[in-house]
Amino acid sequence: MSTAEEDGCSRCDLCDTKVIHSMTELLLRGLAAASVDSTTGDIFKSASSVAVAVKTELENYLLVRTEALIRESVDGGEDHSDKLIKASTRPTEFLSDLINDFVASKRNVLSHVSGFLSSESRVNKINDFMQKMEMENVWALDVRKASAETILESIDIKCIFHCPERFVEQDKLADHRSQCKFRVVNCKNDGCSASFSAIHIEEHDSICPFKPLPCDQLCDQHVMRCEMDKHCATVCPMKLINCPFYQVGCETAFPQGNLDDHCSKLLQTHMLYVLQATTRQNATVYDMNQRLQLLEKGRSCTRRC
Repeated sequence: MSTAEEDGCSRCDLCDTKVIHSMTELLLRGLAAASVDSTTGDIFKSASSVAVAVKTELENYLLVRTEALIRESVDGGEDHSDKLIKASTRPTEFLSDLINDFVASKRNVLSHVSGFLSSESRVNKINDFMQKMEMENVWALDVRKASAETILESIDIKCIFHCPERFVEQDKLADHRSQCKFRVVNCKNDGCSASFSAIHIEEHDSICPFKPLPCDQLCDQHVMRCEMDKHCATVCPMKLINCPFYQVGCETAFPQGNLDDHCSKLLQTHMLYVLQATTRQNATVYDMNQRLQLLEKGRSCTRRC
């Protein structure tokens, strides 16, 4: 029974879902790595055959290591200040270190001497086994999530990533959870299905691909972040284009939304450009005809000679 339950209080216990997600992924990858490394080259065992036992070992290992760290810090024993700082401010990194230590302890002799640890084959086997375990529900997501939350609550002594609030009355607990910064919220942008702790609303909003934004080129439209480049390069009224009469002399560039206005105001100028171009073309044609006639005359003289 927890201390909160013993004194008649109920804890909020909501956690940063971003951190919990990362920790649950680390747990599964750690199990996959330990199972693969401990059975490398073993003709009698496979990663699948040892996974359940390794999972139990990993859970116990993490529980013992985290409890020892907290206990020693409270008792004022061995100096673990650096580890405590990492645990309380960078819990994902701290958990990764613990898991790496556990995985290293499970490696058999063959995996050390064969160069397997640094090989692409090992990475592929670990990834494949992770997928296999997920499909077979070897370590269910909700169970891993519960383990991650337990670890986080024990090492997050500064309460940066979980809520420590406690309440005697259940209605007050419910009211708090509806406003807690770690409550799960959904993105409000149309088309986005992301969910996250409320503490990350601004962070997500700053990168959400479905967030409507004012056009980068300052047209009067609002465009989703993921569509902005396409909008600016194609249909944006403020996209700069060359005049359709550019080839005949009008070198003006303007927003494509102003095309009709430009052509209307410079109608006579464009007509003059076209006339000049036609005149130049006719002169070129006449000049070419003259040259052809000279060539034909020269060829005729040659034949007579």
